[in-house]
Amino acid sequence: MRSLFRSFERQGVEYLLISGQASVLYGAATFSEDVDIWVRPSTANLRRLLSSLAARGGRVHKLTPPLTLRNAEAGHGFHFVVPGRPLPVYLDVMASPPRVQAFEGSLSRARRLTTDWGVLPVVGIEDLVALKKTRRLSDYDVISNLARIRLEEAGPTPSRGLVRWAVRHCFRAEERVALLAFLGVHRTVATCRQDILREIARLQARDVRYWKTRIDELRKLLRAGRLWPEGTLVSAIRKTGAGRGR
Repeated sequence: MRSLFRSFERQGVEYLLISGQASVLYGAATFSEDVDIWVRPSTANLRRLLSSLAARGGRVHKLTPPLTLRNAEAGHGFHFVVPGRPLPVYLDVMASPPRVQAFEGSLSRARRLTTDWGVLPVVGIEDLVALKKTRRLSDYDVISNLARIRLEEAGPTPSRGLVRWAVRHCFRAEERVALLAFLGVHRTVATCRQDILREIARLQARDVRYWKTRIDELRKLLRAGRLWPEGTLVSAIRKTGAGRGR
């Protein structure tokens, strides 16, 4: 994995590490198989990314449309597998992920963290929390951990605004009760648990709606034979010019 990130640096790829690996680095999760990155949505940056993947022997993985600016801005995901030791790296790429604003703003809030693979740009906790509001139930425990970590960073006297943010992003009833009490609001554990279940259901439904549109478009592209074939070398795609342009 270190060689992959070094390749990004050499090629000048503008990206942020997001999702599972970012959560692990912050201490909010213990394990993540895939590597997820958010890349700046520009034609030049997408070409740099492809050059980097080609140099590392990357191949197209599952259900990936051409990595054009149009497809990137539409919110599609792009999937690759890169040789590595002891195991290959499965890389998921997005340029316009859901629930966050423009890349530039998140880049300004990002942190550079020291990892086993070098010093990497990692999306900030608040943006990571937004990205983790998915249909996966396990993500809400990770979000709760991130909220707790963000509070701990603020020291013994966090601002009321930060505590209010933590309340909205704590999906464990007992902890939410304690945070609300800090704000002078009294709720029972049972009431908070009911509120949390409703909130999670609403967020899960929103995520399903978001991805349905993209999945429907992927199916159309698949029927039309316009997805990149799984297993294709990125270097071969670059030589043929497949997927260039918007």
